[in-house]
Formats: sequence, structure tokens, C-alpha cells
Amino acid sequence: MSAIDPNRSDIAAFMAMASAALGQPLPPPKDVSSFGDPNTTLADTLLQLAIQRKKTATASWPVPNPLYWGVGDLSVILDGNGAPAAVIRTTSFVQCKFRDIDEDFALAEAEGDYKSYRESHIVFFRRQENGHEFGDDSIMLCERFEVIYPAAAAERSG
Repeated sequence: MSAIDPNRSDIAAFMAMASAALGQPLPPPKDVSSFGDPNTTLADTLLQLAIQRKKTATASWPVPNPLYWGVGDLSVILDGNGAPAAVIRTTSFVQCKFRDIDEDFALAEAEGDYKSYRESHIVFFRRQENGHEFGDDSIMLCERFEVIYPAAAAERSG
């Protein structure tokens, strides 16, 4: 399970607000996380890219075992202050070695070109616990998603 309780009061209230806005009941999220380092400007920047539909993928290492969410499940994305800010639905999962992540997936993460994507992910994952173990042979969880709440600016104005 995520280190953040999906039943936390602010997350439950956010999910109720999303349910009301979408006009349908939503199940509790299976995961709660931020993009990149929590509590940073980067988390806010990546969140905004996702809300704008420019970021449609994210990668995780190490792969959670057991994997506690799957295709079709909802997750809450936190902003840089740790507050719930978006609901995403997982559309696909692929596990592969870091070296095998293709350019299409890297570009869907909206974190620069392929070279800068690889370089920034090496730096990021090596800063984590057991980061000295991260390298080209590390198995990654490559997740594609869609933001279901809030609606993108174009959808809100249309």
C-alpha cells in the first residue's frame, strides 16, 4: 500500500469533491503520491503538465511488490505542499528494464528530451533508498494514465 493513507480526511474530501464535479461516485484511490520529489516545485510543475494533458506517463522504481493498483484504478496526485490536487486513472502498465524504456514513453513523461529524461531519472532514483542499486538493468514500472479530475482548461472552457 502507498505510504500515504488513501482514507486520510483531506483525500477523502477531495475524492468527494471530484465525485460531485464528475456527477458519479468514485471509489477510494488505490494509490496516493506526487510526481517527482514530494514537497517541491518539481512536483507542482509535473502536476500541472498532467492536468494540461502534456504528461500522460510516469515511471516507478522499485516496482511495488505486491502491486496494489492496476489498470482502471484511481490514484490521487499530491501537489508540492502535499495536498490532493488531481485524480488519475491508470490506463496501462509495462514492466521493463530502465535501458528498454523507449523514447515515446520518455516523452509522455513530459520531462524533456530522451537524453535528459534518462539523465534526470538516474539522478532521481539514485537519491532514493538503495539508489546505489539503480541502473540500466533495474526493472521499472511504466504507467500510462489519464487525468479525470480536474478537467483540463480546454474542457472547462468548452
